[in-house]
Amino acid sequence: MTSNPLGKKTPYSDIFDPELLFPISRAQSRMQIGVRTPLPFEGVDRWRCYELSWLDPEGIPQVGIATIEYSAASGSIVESKSLKLFLGSMNFTRYGSVRAVEQTIESHLQERLEVDTLSVTVVLPDEWQRCAFQTLPGESVDSVGYEAAGSVRLRATDQVLQETLHSNLLRSLCPVTAQPDWGSVVIRYRGAKLERSSVLGYLIAHRSFQGFHEECCERIFLDLVEACEPSELWVGCFYTRRGGIDINPERWIPGSPRVDIGGRLARQ
Repeated sequence: MTSNPLGKKTPYSDIFDPELLFPISRAQSRMQIGVRTPLPFEGVDRWRCYELSWLDPEGIPQVGIATIEYSAASGSIVESKSLKLFLGSMNFTRYGSVRAVEQTIESHLQERLEVDTLSVTVVLPDEWQRCAFQTLPGESVDSVGYEAAGSVRLRATDQVLQETLHSNLLRSLCPVTAQPDWGSVVIRYRGAKLERSSVLGYLIAHRSFQGFHEECCERIFLDLVEACEPSELWVGCFYTRRGGIDINPERWIPGSPRVDIGGRLARQ
C-alpha cells in the first residue's frame, strides 16, 4: 500500500488503483484526547465527494456526487487526499451501472477501514436537487461575545435544560500540513445549561488545534460530557470541502436523538 500522499506532489492515475487508499488508525489520536474503550459514544462519519466521474459501457463520461457513510467504530479512517486520488483513478474505467460504481467504492473502503458496514450512494445530475442547502438548527453563539483570556474552558450553570446550539466559527488545523480546516458545529444536549460565552471561546480556541476532523468532533464531545454532564448529547461537525470532499463526523451518547441536517450547508 502506498504511503500517505498528504502534503506531497502526487499525480493522478488514469488506471484504476485501489492501492492509492491510505488508511489511518483511529487508535493513536483517540489515545491522545482520552477516548477509552469501550467507546463512550456512537457515531458516523459522512463524506460527500463532488469530483466523481467514470465511463459508461459505451465509454461516455458520467458524473455524480457520492456520499460515503460508515461507523465511528471502524478501526481506521481514510486520508482524504488518498480518497480523492482513488476516486480520480476511476475516471477512465467503464462500469455497467451506477450501482457497480457504488459497490466498487464500498468494497475497497470497507476493507481498508476495518468496518463491518459501509454505504455509498451516488446521486446523478438529474437528482442534484436532493443536495439543496440546509440551515443549522438551534441558537447561534457566534455573536454573544467572550473574553479571550481564560475563556477556553466550557462552563455550565445549575439550570438543567434541553437545547440546540450552533456555530459557524469552527476552525482547526490539519495534523500533517497545518493548513486550516473550516467548519460549522451543532450541539444538541440535555444537561446543565452551557454558558454561551464559554462555548464561543472554547470553539475559537480550536483555531490552533491540530487534528483530523473526526478527532476534533470527538474532542468536543468529550469536553461537553465533562462540562454539562448531559443525559443526552449529539455533536455534529460539518467541514467545508477540500479536494472536492467535505467531511461530516457525528458523535452522540447512545439513545440520544440525532439532529437530521439532511443536505449540505451553504459553505459546503
